Amino acid sequence: MPNIDVLWDQFLKLFRVVAAFFMTPLVLLTGASASVMQLYGEGALTATRRDYVFDNDRLLLGAYNNGLSGDYCALPALARDAHLDFLVSWTDAAFMDACEDAGIGVIAKGYNAGPSFMSFSEEAQAKWMALTPGNYNEHPALWGDDFVDEPFTEHFADMGRVIEHSHSLGKRRLPYINLLPIHAGRSFFAEASLVPTWMRFVLPMTTYVDDPFDCYRQHVGEYLKNIDNDFISFDIYPYNVSDTHDNWLHNLDILAEACRDTGRDLWVITQAAGNCVYGTEGTNKRWCDNKSDQLQQGYASLAFGAKAIVYACFQDGWWDAESHMLTAAGERTATYYAVQAANAEFAPFAKKYGEYQWRGAYLVNSMKVAGSYFGVLSNGLPKGERLPVRSSDVLLVGCFDAKQGGGKAYVVTNMNELLQEKAAACTVTFPQGKVVTVYGGGEKIVYENGGGVELSFAPGDGRFITVE
Repeated sequence: MPNIDVLWDQFLKLFRVVAAFFMTPLVLLTGASASVMQLYGEGALTATRRDYVFDNDRLLLGAYNNGLSGDYCALPALARDAHLDFLVSWTDAAFMDACEDAGIGVIAKGYNAGPSFMSFSEEAQAKWMALTPGNYNEHPALWGDDFVDEPFTEHFADMGRVIEHSHSLGKRRLPYINLLPIHAGRSFFAEASLVPTWMRFVLPMTTYVDDPFDCYRQHVGEYLKNIDNDFISFDIYPYNVSDTHDNWLHNLDILAEACRDTGRDLWVITQAAGNCVYGTEGTNKRWCDNKSDQLQQGYASLAFGAKAIVYACFQDGWWDAESHMLTAAGERTATYYAVQAANAEFAPFAKKYGEYQWRGAYLVNSMKVAGSYFGVLSNGLPKGERLPVRSSDVLLVGCFDAKQGGGKAYVVTNMNELLQEKAAACTVTFPQGKVVTVYGGGEKIVYENGGGVELSFAPGDGRFITVE
């Protein structure tokens, strides 16, 4: 006999998808968009867009390293071999020198002052405020300083003051802050949802009236008002043992809009580890040691305009030790090789990708998509700006404009549930006379005169496409 609870959950998900499908046009026509800037954007700061010691005009590939152990001076060379550009890591002088030798940048923990976690105490603030151009520790490998991980909304005003002081030092280093994902819980973000009553009746069971989403938008809105940084970073680990977390794409959507509308870059910390070996007892995050795990996370992030992908974790971290990219002894794991293989696809177009500005993203055949609770994205991308795609498979499509000239770019991702191991295919029609370049799948293919192009995707795979 079918499980009633399972059937009821399936019915509710179907209802949400159908409701969102029919309600979204009404929302867009009436101007009741769910973007952070429209709902909570009053007083938001437009990013200053500073110059840094590193190249910030390209896709950056990094990894989060929560500590130093063993022969840690060997880590930078291993990072380079995995096609990484930088590490977010605890450090010391020897480690910084090894990173310089390997050509790896460092966003450092504890090099100038210690990082904070969730809180931002007066003591922590005082240490950052005590830095001057004369006592600030510089190093050729230093890209920035890790200030706060996953702060509460209540700390943003103090963080803004400290970040402003950091920029005033003139050292061209990034003051790094990383935010929580939606599913951390409403209590971290806002006292209560502010969704108006009329919207709850008009748009029931959609992303526009969801309380956790609304509290999260308030959280991001306060970040935009208080902190003049050129980026928003957050961590999200989508892969459960039995499925994909259903807020994943919505979280990317909310932050991508906020970045687009205020001139910021989106940085995404992705899952390169796990807390449970497939199906055994324990917490519910599966190991991400297949190339497809890293490709889908990477291409999904790129479809929302991410400028940096940061894998968690490189060696030390909060996951099963053997699930990190490196063991405690510094040995490469299956996760390392999965990241290395994925980066081998991303790195060839990293510079080209930086020439385009994200416009929006949408789903094709959204009722079957992994990682989307409502099945519809809310970033308001007009139909006329979408890529003409014909497919019976689940796809995520990100759309970009060239920063200079009239070129276009797209990221197309196979968004079938990875555990189903389903390939995907589509046909895309490009304008005649345009040069279409398709990156991905281990190759670069150029179509000199546009027209119809057939694309096929392995599970989790994607493509970056330019049209010029």
